[in-house]
Amino acid sequence: MRVLITMLMVLVVAQPCWAWSECGHNIIAMLAYDLLSRNDQRQLQTLLASHPRFSQDFALPENVAQAEDQPRWVMGRAGYWPDIARSQPDFNRPNWHFQLGAALVIGQVEGVPQTPGPLPEASTLETKELHIAQAVELCRRVLRDRKRSDADRALAVCWLAHLVGDAHQPCHAGSLYAERAFPEGDRGANLIPVKQGRNLHALWDGLMGDQFDAGDIQRRARLIIADEASWNEAAAAASRLKGLDPLVWLKESADDSVRHVYSPEILAAVDAKARGLTRGVEMVDLPEAYLTNAGKVARVRAAFAAHRLASILRADLHPAD
Repeated sequence: MRVLITMLMVLVVAQPCWAWSECGHNIIAMLAYDLLSRNDQRQLQTLLASHPRFSQDFALPENVAQAEDQPRWVMGRAGYWPDIARSQPDFNRPNWHFQLGAALVIGQVEGVPQTPGPLPEASTLETKELHIAQAVELCRRVLRDRKRSDADRALAVCWLAHLVGDAHQPCHAGSLYAERAFPEGDRGANLIPVKQGRNLHALWDGLMGDQFDAGDIQRRARLIIADEASWNEAAAAASRLKGLDPLVWLKESADDSVRHVYSPEILAAVDAKARGLTRGVEMVDLPEAYLTNAGKVARVRAAFAAHRLASILRADLHPAD
């Protein structure tokens, strides 16, 4: 019986790497959409209507009643769709959602995976063994290629909207590797239990809300825009040459994970496990100050993601001849 309970706990804690919730991905995609010209918005709507799963996965919910809200909802849904596709074998790409490598290494740990290299030339939308930065480059190539089918370009839009968001979630930029505690990594903080959520990764996923709620999304979007300093900083970052390099976003996210995700409370629990004082990493009760700061970090990262996504879509919908 004890073995069975242990196995069940592992299955519960070691969940796949998701990033932001349905609400969070909707917010980022909608904010980006609002930054685009009317012409670009129309092009996106035309492309997304050609998505191979449009009729099944983009059905409007009852609370999106206003006609002017419907295109924005479709774009928000596009940003969330790759998580819907996790249940669809033809479209599921689990590795695309995270970056392989370490955000933080404590002690002497052997075999820490290196950051993946450039996108392999033979890669296609069916290639599963890619990670965030590679997948972003692939999808940008597909979207820029006017010879590709609208269905393929619609898939590329969805993945870009999703992956730009993923890359700005600190827990997706790498894992914590710690001698005797996490020699194989903590799976982007999925293996660290916290009182305020299923695990530390899940806590960060939910910082911009959980399931889709039109009113909640509008409120949270206004909070992001209202922080004028961060909003303007995000706009400036998206305008810089290196601002659209996913490796830059991932470096920012990894730095944020060191500064904000792996707090002293978290590291103390990891250290206790490493020193053999506990059998596993014990559940951490995070202080209110941690949660308040994490919420602000999440909103800032969403602002950066939205501006960068808008810049990418603006450029790739109109590739240079």
